[in-house]
Amino acid sequence: MKCRYFWRIGALLSAALLLSACATTSPWRVPYSIVPATAAESSAATTRQDQAVAALPVLRLTPVTAPEWLQGHDFHYRLLYRSPQQALYYPDARWVATPAQMMGDLLQGRLTESGRWQAVLSPTSTGNAKLLLQVRLNDFVLDFSAPRQGVAQVAGEATLVDAQSYQVLGQQRFAFQAPAIPANPDGGALAMTRVSSAFVKAVSHWAEQVARHSSPK
Repeated sequence: MKCRYFWRIGALLSAALLLSACATTSPWRVPYSIVPATAAESSAATTRQDQAVAALPVLRLTPVTAPEWLQGHDFHYRLLYRSPQQALYYPDARWVATPAQMMGDLLQGRLTESGRWQAVLSPTSTGNAKLLLQVRLNDFVLDFSAPRQGVAQVAGEATLVDAQSYQVLGQQRFAFQAPAIPANPDGGALAMTRVSSAFVKAVSHWAEQVARHSSPK
């Protein structure tokens, strides 16, 4: 009887340990973001300061779009040396929002703080705009050419449209990359922040140039 009793106790303990092991996963890191925490405050201050010298018409930024595999908060990477067409993701790392949402916030801040536009309306803002800026994010991923060699990749295209006639005034593709040091989520997030900043800077400058040389009716 004693042997059977101890056998049952041991079985229960083993089952409890097994359930505990199954429930235990790698701890989540704090969600990464490409948008500086002070971006909104900086944008508002710059708008008030430069509003008097703004020369370009009212611009509306439409929601940034992205392919289906970038719709979630997953932190994607590719092993180019093994399966270049397969997008994987870290099980214990994620973004604070979708790449398209973060890029939209970053671009909204950049356009606003430039002070070049009479106003920059968000997708949900009320008011009439003369121009629409449409941005599609095609790539937002950390590419590994070797186990310890990672590069942050951001690519997409921008389209400037007349808000009244819907005439396309210009379209341009953009692609930027930067090495991830170290080649892990921490280094990848820093590199992704740098290339995302370069991406929105280029899109903002391009939109200004196209708007200056266009005469929407």
